[in-house]
Amino acid sequence: MAMNENKIRQRWYGGGKVGMFAKMAAALFSFVVSVRSKLFQWGVFKTHQLKVPVIIVGNITAGGGGKTPMVIWLTNHLKSLGYKPGIVSRGYGGTRKVEPMYITPNANPLASGDEPLLMAKRTQLPVMVGKDRVKAAKALIKNYSVNVVVSDDGMQHLALGRDAEIVMLDAKWRTGNHLMMPAGPLREPLERLNSVDLVVFKGKFEGQHHYELAIDCIHQLNHAQNTKDSAEFRNQKVVAMAGIANPNGFFSLLSNVGMAIIKHPLPDHHNFTATDFKGHEETMVLITEKDAVKCESLNLPNVWVVKVKAVIPATTVNALNQIIDKVMK
Repeated sequence: MAMNENKIRQRWYGGGKVGMFAKMAAALFSFVVSVRSKLFQWGVFKTHQLKVPVIIVGNITAGGGGKTPMVIWLTNHLKSLGYKPGIVSRGYGGTRKVEPMYITPNANPLASGDEPLLMAKRTQLPVMVGKDRVKAAKALIKNYSVNVVVSDDGMQHLALGRDAEIVMLDAKWRTGNHLMMPAGPLREPLERLNSVDLVVFKGKFEGQHHYELAIDCIHQLNHAQNTKDSAEFRNQKVVAMAGIANPNGFFSLLSNVGMAIIKHPLPDHHNFTATDFKGHEETMVLITEKDAVKCESLNLPNVWVVKVKAVIPATTVNALNQIIDKVMK
């Protein structure tokens, strides 16, 4: 993680001092967010209601809050219940020239963005990306047989009507210093949580709805059939490389199963090249699934991919089922 990101995280989550100018900018941002919300409520800006239900999986904080694993779990769960879900996403980091763009499991990650491609691979469901989520969702409904749309992020995309909102928060960081950006991590005021359908924490949080990530298996890059159990890596020295918003979560997942890891954090949505792996040729390198979609064109036999799964307590599954019942009635 870059030094400025560390400083920001320390200020937002570690009790670091917040400067006067940051507080002034936060007050201005809060005012703009409030006015924009009112303009949508008053009908000055239009909210588009779609022909099928829309479930938002988003957050009110900046950075990763565990949205992607929840979107993957939720859409696969909807499919198992007999529904026909589709996914819309902004496709952050993609260099596509077409808007909106349909993402196949074999798409170019540089065009699609890493998260939409991962969701397409893990769900085998239609995924549409676009800066304008309304256009993306309409294109999804028009071209594919979907009867429910799940939006990866989009809490603040108020032009997109929604039937349910699920907010994701990190169990460790939560809402930090409770201040609006840039003084704190909040994209919206804390009171926004009072109007959503469900808050789910990523990480163990007794008494609250949550899920935990667990290692499903570890497979060789480009050879998904060549798998290992995490126990085979116990006490083994590995390089853990991650270009995600919160790499420490990935590092902890590995160290908790007994691996001796050498941490190699990179910026979120980092575009990997062979240069990133130089110097590690004789050591096994473990990467995330999200990063793996951008490494598939590289010939790296010593790189292995950590496939994770969301482990969701029954109480949280029940709460999610209640939302599904409500929107799909």
